[in-house]
Amino acid sequence: MNIRIAHILSFLFHPLLIPTFILVFLLGFDPAYTIFLPFKMKLLVTGTILVTTCIFPMFIIYIMFRMKIITSFYLSKREERIFPLITIAIFYYLTFYLIKDIYLPRNFQIFILGATLLTVVTFLVTLIFRISMHMTALGAVAGLFFGMTIQSGGYSLILLLGAILVAGLTASARLKLNAHQPAEVYSGWLMGAVIMCLTSFLL
Repeated sequence: MNIRIAHILSFLFHPLLIPTFILVFLLGFDPAYTIFLPFKMKLLVTGTILVTTCIFPMFIIYIMFRMKIITSFYLSKREERIFPLITIAIFYYLTFYLIKDIYLPRNFQIFILGATLLTVVTFLVTLIFRISMHMTALGAVAGLFFGMTIQSGGYSLILLLGAILVAGLTASARLKLNAHQPAEVYSGWLMGAVIMCLTSFLL
């Protein structure tokens, strides 16, 4: 894998974009929402999720950068991830609170709640270990799709296989860019998958 492709994959599968991707997939995957939910409503809901789980957190992180709380948007230093992770966890939980009574796929509500919990756990782990946030997010995707596959009797298997493929490519990209050590990548994916699996099965 060359450096250019590695950068593209790292940007495309940025952790803050994952909730929006999950919503788009679930709205398109479930016939009930494909048929009965108007396109304009899908667009409005998707835009709202993009704002609350990506744009607002990024804006706060930008303010942190301007105030010199962090020195880089890449958050390469373990100690600089603390406040951004707290910010992300707050916005994820606010998003869950906003959507919990809205007609949206239940698996998306589970994902947002699981992502909130995962971000809190990532914050705690980050106090002692620089885990890959890209891979925790993609592990969470695999964990959600694994839960869906079990519950649907294999109907969601194609989503699970796709999630594993994307995770593998992104892991290779992060290693190629020397953004993480292998242990940080693999432990991140495993932690994300386990926590989201547990969230999926327990709720």
